[in-house]
Amino acid sequence: MKASQQPPIVQASQEETTLSAALAYAALGLSIIPLNGKRPALTTWTEYQQAAASPETIRAWGSAEILKNIGIVCGKVSDNLVVLDLDGAAGYPAFAATFPALAETYTVASGGGVGKHVYFYANSLPSSVKAMGTPIGNLELCGEGRQVVAPPSIHPTTGQPYRVERALDIMRVPDLTELGGWIEAFKPRQPLREWQPPTRMNFPTGDAPLNPRTLDMIARVLAGQGFKQHGDWLHGSCIHPERHKNGDRNPSFGFNTQTGYGHCYVCGTMLAKEVCEILNIDPDQLGGLVERPQPTVKRKPAPDKPKDPPPAPMDYKLPDWLQQYMDWSGTTGNQTPMIFHQAAGLWLLATAVGRRLYGEAPWGVKIYPNLYLMLVAGTTFYRKSTAYKLAEQVARAAIPHMLMPTPGSPERFQEALAGRMPTNFDKLPKVQQERLTKGQPFAAQRGLLKDEVAGLFGAINKRDYMAGMKDLLMELYDCPDYFDKDTQTGLNIVESAALSILGVTTPASLSCAVSMGDWDNGLLIRFALLTPEPNYAERPAAKVYRSVPQALVDDLRSLHERLPAPQTTEMGLSAPGALRLNVQCWEQCQQYGDWLRRKCDPGQDTELDDRLKGVYGRMHVQAFKLAELFAALDWLKTSDETPTVTVDHWHAAQALAEGWRGSAHRLLEQLDRSGEATIERRQQERMLNIIRAKGQQGIELRDLYRQMHVTAKVGRQVAQELVKAGLVVEARINGAEAYTAIEYSSVQ
Repeated sequence: MKASQQPPIVQASQEETTLSAALAYAALGLSIIPLNGKRPALTTWTEYQQAAASPETIRAWGSAEILKNIGIVCGKVSDNLVVLDLDGAAGYPAFAATFPALAETYTVASGGGVGKHVYFYANSLPSSVKAMGTPIGNLELCGEGRQVVAPPSIHPTTGQPYRVERALDIMRVPDLTELGGWIEAFKPRQPLREWQPPTRMNFPTGDAPLNPRTLDMIARVLAGQGFKQHGDWLHGSCIHPERHKNGDRNPSFGFNTQTGYGHCYVCGTMLAKEVCEILNIDPDQLGGLVERPQPTVKRKPAPDKPKDPPPAPMDYKLPDWLQQYMDWSGTTGNQTPMIFHQAAGLWLLATAVGRRLYGEAPWGVKIYPNLYLMLVAGTTFYRKSTAYKLAEQVARAAIPHMLMPTPGSPERFQEALAGRMPTNFDKLPKVQQERLTKGQPFAAQRGLLKDEVAGLFGAINKRDYMAGMKDLLMELYDCPDYFDKDTQTGLNIVESAALSILGVTTPASLSCAVSMGDWDNGLLIRFALLTPEPNYAERPAAKVYRSVPQALVDDLRSLHERLPAPQTTEMGLSAPGALRLNVQCWEQCQQYGDWLRRKCDPGQDTELDDRLKGVYGRMHVQAFKLAELFAALDWLKTSDETPTVTVDHWHAAQALAEGWRGSAHRLLEQLDRSGEATIERRQQERMLNIIRAKGQQGIELRDLYRQMHVTAKVGRQVAQELVKAGLVVEARINGAEAYTAIEYSSVQ
């Protein structure tokens, strides 16, 4: 690439002298200070953290011969510049492997020989954070109050210059929260202190007591999110994590189930109304926030008004197998959120059952217990892949033939669903041939593990050869009895389908991969969208590795083998049949579905986000699927011919589903903080401020996009959006394209 075509920051770094380079950096809006080696050559450089040095000051430093090396000041003064300083040979490879998208930015190689400086502009400026002496070297995120050595400076020890490693422009990002968390994860952990209720309870009192149904719903939602019982209190992480500087690592929030007040050691006392708002609980749907006096005349409810769902008891009990699985996986994978381990255990059960149980719903559909589960969390810190790998370990020990190969294309996927053997079947080891042969009757009702499930959405949306995969996955979730498709390799006939998927991804990957259509057309909403529980805290690490308990393997295999087996026919083994469940909780299931439906009413004071309406619409069905699995586990202990889904099974399932509902809301908040809409809004606000600062004279587009460090195309697009919004008008300065704020324009 010609020098004139390189990004301005690269051109500045390649100036021949420190003085010319310093002036070039300053022209790009960066605050510069002189360095002696790697340290500031000034007695104090605080003023240059507030305002950049003028070209005259920089030339004076050059004349005084103190501009031996160049330092670039990070933070607001340099347009929210943040630099990741990686000191150690293993640091940059680990960063690039963990955050490949963030690695595509301007990067400098230290003159020391092993370090790297990775540059960003962050819309939301993070706190500086560092972890020293880690296994991959020293890690530091340099923000406000920090400076970094810039090319063409010379390293004081090696005598080698700092040089450009990646000749790219500086990437602008919404925030660097996940990168900061990655560094924090390398710091030694402080032991968690045991939570204690507040000793002084100066809670306000009122004339009207709080509605016990509302209190029960708050307690049930918190219990579903993993809050722990402590007398009259439920305690866990604060419902206002944004008020805690580094998150609520030592759970400090408690909710008193008798008084209805919450308390956090940082945030103070919280009213029940505030707690309801944060937990998305509508007191009006439960009879109000306070207990209302009973009317003298008892009136019948309107016939078309659905009843509120009876609250599930807080002390619901999970089946022994699932609890034992969570105990083992939660200890082995001590850094993984428990909601992820729980989901992995449920996926194992759904995979073992396949399509061999169903409940015949009063609304005319058969509900099978297959599940689509997506574990969504930041890279590295939450160890989400651990949940995936431990579940795979159990599946391979108990039911290996029920694992499905990862689809490479819709055609090959349909072949696998139809039970067609791979073309290299004869060349596979005998043990693998036996596994595939045993799984053939279950071809369309197996379990699929997807390590980066967002990549599947990205491929569906962007690659022509994946066309049709979206419709196929949607159809499989609803467990069709039969469908066929003619492909280049012949007719694929898929029967008795009930696919279960367990996938992992990050909020950033999901945000980039999915579109609004993925919410609207129903594929994404078929997944349970699971994020770390609000009171997440890693458990103590196991002192020695504990292999999979044999009882877990045996019971999972027993469940699989007790259900109907494949039938021998003239054509070979056919897909197994299914048992119709004895269901005692349809009324509760329908009440829950009606309650969720009312939450989607566009006439509510606060309308539900459209993206969540599809999630709400399927949540009662997801809850019933869980109840089916719980009934199947209890059935193992009996001699009954058919499992019975009891109200107790439903209560436990509904409590888990409520936790999943809160998880979907948390995911949406994360996507909105890092989504394209947020980036666009911040770009517009920043551009508008720059244009307004120029007053009546306006600003040329060329100067505008340079100040914003974006391409000309992006700059023009953002400017045109401001024009459409009536905030700026187009102008001409010396014949060049320019813009003026509407309040300074003569055309208003």
